Amino acid sequence: MNQTADSMPPQLVLSASTEELPAPGLSSESRSWWWRFLPRKAQAWLLERFGDVTPPVRRGYGLWLTVGAVIAIPEIWAAVARPPWPTISGTVGHLELRWNFVAVIVVAVLVIVAAHAIRIPVTDTGAVVRQADGRVLGRTQGGRLTYYPDRQAELPAFGYLAVALVCVIGGSLIAAALSDNKWILGYVIYGLIAVFCIFVPSVLALTPARNAPFAGVFATLADLQRRLHFVAVVLLAGLVILLIHLAFYPWPDMFSHHPGVDAP
Repeated sequence: MNQTADSMPPQLVLSASTEELPAPGLSSESRSWWWRFLPRKAQAWLLERFGDVTPPVRRGYGLWLTVGAVIAIPEIWAAVARPPWPTISGTVGHLELRWNFVAVIVVAVLVIVAAHAIRIPVTDTGAVVRQADGRVLGRTQGGRLTYYPDRQAELPAFGYLAVALVCVIGGSLIAAALSDNKWILGYVIYGLIAVFCIFVPSVLALTPARNAPFAGVFATLADLQRRLHFVAVVLLAGLVILLIHLAFYPWPDMFSHHPGVDAP
C-alpha cells in the first residue's frame, strides 16, 4: 500500500526530506557555516537536544567553552611539559603566596555564590525575593543576580564579545612582549577574562544598564544538565575541584609534602 508524504509519520518525513535542517537556536538566515557539513542524523540529534536554546545561553556555550579551553590547556599541559602560559591555579597560588588574603577572597566568593544559588536558583529566572526595603532581587535571563528581573534589553552581542576578545588577546600579547615574567602574563590573561566574563556582566546586572549578551557559567551548566545530564555533572565536578584547588592551592598535592612529626 503506497503512502503519500502527508500520511507519513513526522519522523519519516524528516528523514526523507532533502531540505537542510535549521541549526539549533539559529534562524535560517544566520545558520553557522559548520552546520552544513554535519550528517543529517547529527543535525536531527542536535535539534532534539538543543533546538530551543535561547540566544544568551547559546552564546554562553561558545564563550565558556573557549574560556574552559584557555584554562584547561595549560593545566593539562603542565603535567608533561611547560605550558605556553601559566596555569590559573599556579597564578592564583602565586598571588596567595605573596598576599595571604587572596585565599580568603577566593573562599568568600565561593560562599557568596553558593548562598545566592540556594536562595534564588540560577534556573528560576522568574523567581524574585523581596528585600526588607521593598526592592526585589531576581535573575536575569543569563542567570545573574539583578534588581531588575523584568529587564530584557541586552548589549549588542557582537560588539561586546569583539571588544572582550581584542582586549584579552591584545593585553596578553603586550604583557608577553614587555616582560619575561610568566606570572605577569598569567595576571593579565586571567584578570582580563575575569573582568569581561564575570565582573562586568555582574555589575551590569545590578545596575539599570543593559544585560550582558551571554549566560553566566552556572546558568549555562544548568541548561546543559537539562540536555546532557551526565556531561554537565562531569563538568560541574571538574569546576568544583578547580575552585577548591584555587582556594587551597596546592591541594591536593599539599598532603604529599607533609613535613612529618619530627620536622623542625
